[in-house]
Amino acid sequence: MFRLAGRHYIFAAWLLLIPLFFLSSERTAYTGELGAAAPVDMQDRPCPGEQMPTPITGTSQSGVTFPEAMFNGEPLRGRWWDPGSRSFWHCHGGGQYIIPMEGVGRVQKRGERMRDLHIGEIEFAGPGVEHWHGASDLEGTRVIQQGLSIDGGTGVYWLEEVTEDDYMGNDIGINSRTRFLETGVR
Repeated sequence: MFRLAGRHYIFAAWLLLIPLFFLSSERTAYTGELGAAAPVDMQDRPCPGEQMPTPITGTSQSGVTFPEAMFNGEPLRGRWWDPGSRSFWHCHGGGQYIIPMEGVGRVQKRGERMRDLHIGEIEFAGPGVEHWHGASDLEGTRVIQQGLSIDGGTGVYWLEEVTEDDYMGNDIGINSRTRFLETGVR
């Protein structure tokens, strides 16, 4: 008889839940009186960051595909983070979810403590929620990370670099934010 180990149950459950998440998160953008969604440059920025190429600390590779996780006949895409690597603080106009498929990730939302993210867990940062993500200090991670367009919100807005205190879980992102607002240095 065929039996699955506990980890395989979690993996099989995610393969079923990911397409359901995509289908449930599809919404029509607010179209206003003219019947067209507001252009990105006319939308209010969800946080004080800027749109720019992805700033990271350490090394990372984007465009990693996940043949074990398909949506509409295509493998989902994500990123590989080397140990100790992470994004800068940022927010998404429509939110973002992150699912680790291998290794141990790290995530933090502004005002909260850093936490490790393990296989089978999911992190969701809603529209405009300032956060960062990457790998643990000892182990890399391969993650599905998907930005969303909820209620017409789009774009990624980059803020300051994540401090060692934030990365190691010793701060809640306030000291780095204060320094960024005072100096403008990323």
